[in-house]
Amino acid sequence: MATEAARGLVTWLSRQPVHTVIAHIHPEHRASAAVATAAGLAATGERHEGEIRWHRHISR
Repeated sequence: MATEAARGLVTWLSRQPVHTVIAHIHPEHRASAAVATAAGLAATGERHEGEIRWHRHISR
């Protein structure tokens, strides 16, 4: 259900004036990483307050 919701959110954002989707995920939270991957986000290797920054560029 979380994967479906995340994909729906990214789809909706792709129709908005948005260029990048960003998430910060704790490195030990594998379920959130799996949801982010399924929604097309990729880990960047950057960290923010101990969490890994994930992103997806939305092309038009």
